[in-house]
Amino acid sequence: MKAAVYRGPNKVYIEEVPRPESGPGEVVLQVQACGVCGTDLKKIAHGDLPPPRIFGHEVAGRVSAVGAGVRNWKPGDRALFFHHIPCRSCDLCRAKAYAQCPQYLRVGTTAGFEPAGGGFAEYVKVSNWIVREGLVRIPQGVSDEEATFVEPVNTCLKGIRKAGIRPGSTVLILGSGPVGLILLQLAKLAGGSVVVADPIPERLAMAKQLGATDTYTSFPRKRESTTDPRVREDDIDIALVAAAAPQAIQSALDAVRPAGRVVLFAQTRVGEMAQVDVGQIGKLEKDLIGSYSASVDLQQEAADFVFSRKIQVAPLITHRFPLDRINEAIQVASTPSAQSLKVIVTAISLASNEIASPLRGSQ
Repeated sequence: MKAAVYRGPNKVYIEEVPRPESGPGEVVLQVQACGVCGTDLKKIAHGDLPPPRIFGHEVAGRVSAVGAGVRNWKPGDRALFFHHIPCRSCDLCRAKAYAQCPQYLRVGTTAGFEPAGGGFAEYVKVSNWIVREGLVRIPQGVSDEEATFVEPVNTCLKGIRKAGIRPGSTVLILGSGPVGLILLQLAKLAGGSVVVADPIPERLAMAKQLGATDTYTSFPRKRESTTDPRVREDDIDIALVAAAAPQAIQSALDAVRPAGRVVLFAQTRVGEMAQVDVGQIGKLEKDLIGSYSASVDLQQEAADFVFSRKIQVAPLITHRFPLDRINEAIQVASTPSAQSLKVIVTAISLASNEIASPLRGSQ
């Protein structure tokens, strides 16, 4: 089969690799669609993991083969997966810190080589513990592309819950890429009034369409140095940082009121550094917390949000590329622009026009 094999920093090649086979309790999916995630982009760009690997974990597909002992799945069934599942019994799991559980950190899906997701391939094998708890059936009427959003919606929902948004909360989201726009919709469902900041006006136009109360094109600074009355440190309760820029963290701290809360969502590489005013955390009692990856407790709820379309994900898809154009997909996804949001890789050939739907307001 064909797969996009990572061979080192910024080196991904289409290669022929053996098609995975299902062992006892395992399932093999034929990949129909796979979202390009920012965490995979960072691993590819920075060489965080030794090659060779096959990345891609936002996967929707069809069951191709089932191993001995698999009872609830058969060839032809449509499914998506969560590539991490915790043990549920260690101290970290008992504290609901599932993403830090050693079992959770074992990737449970592979298209070959060391497990790394495997969605950038024609077929991917789902390990037995993922089949038991992390394989989710896709209902009729939901497209494969929509289904690829269930895992990222879960990660965003986890961040929203950590933020403690309540009805009447005023929420600032820094960054209106695909993740920021999902966070926006979830924050509104939680009862928040949401303001969004992003330097790209076309992305802000999408944020307005999805319910942002207000938008602006620069990150806020301290109240005494901002001329924008819409963002004041005495009326922002919670800020969600969905931009990887280090300066966004201080901007978020500047924007929230005393005793407000800042949730870091885009900071996913250990070793990333940022300079912040710790006096705002100490004296002003502003909380600075992190949220990473998905929560097993939220799997069904996240799936329901996507399947019911309470969270609109289809409008976020701007580009589709076939697998053999993976490097173009990586380039577009790595370079935020007025024309791009979510990039989807498919295992089938597409028409030469890979742009699915230009962002509204970009004319």
